[in-house]
Amino acid sequence: MKLADFVTLTNALCGVGAILLLLDEFTYLAPTLILIAAVADGVDGHLSRCIASSDIGGNLDSLADVISFGLAPIVILYSFNGDKGAYLLVAALCFYFLCGILRLARFNTVQSSFSSFSGLPITAGGIVLSSYVLMGERYFNTYLAIIIALSMGILMISTITYQKARQTKLLIIIALIFAAIIVSFAFNMAYGHFFAIILMILMTLYVISPVIKKTT
Repeated sequence: MKLADFVTLTNALCGVGAILLLLDEFTYLAPTLILIAAVADGVDGHLSRCIASSDIGGNLDSLADVISFGLAPIVILYSFNGDKGAYLLVAALCFYFLCGILRLARFNTVQSSFSSFSGLPITAGGIVLSSYVLMGERYFNTYLAIIIALSMGILMISTITYQKARQTKLLIIIALIFAAIIVSFAFNMAYGHFFAIILMILMTLYVISPVIKKTT
């Protein structure tokens, strides 16, 4: 076990914690933990590159990602939705989950370049689903949630090239938004909804970034 592996376990615990919190109806704290899991996912990757990685690091990371960005987000979205359009939503969320597993399996077996991913990273998919819930009931629509889940699933198993986020300024902005949402939960979630909208806009830009890059 290396230091990065312990951070990876933190990622997994955030995913499990998010699911458990839903049982006590912590509606917005659960998706907030997914954002913390995303931070841990980025930190463990940085540590493994800069310090050292273990033999189990890659597989451990994928297992944690299945929990935090595959299983937890679909449970959060389903719980937030209630009964409306449940069967269609369940089908879309199961599709997302299966695509996430396939995406991670491909990542573990296919050599990827240092600067890009083949297909949308499951971390990005989990953040999108969680951000949509964090935007609040005012913006939530069951059928839009279905479209988002299906879209994220298709993009994850696609061969579309996504650049890895390495720009320091961009990472700082995203980290500040994450922090603002987390702090807002403790004081006033109305602000959290606002920052979640900003995060959703940034994630949407990332999702469509291959199209933007191709047309410029």
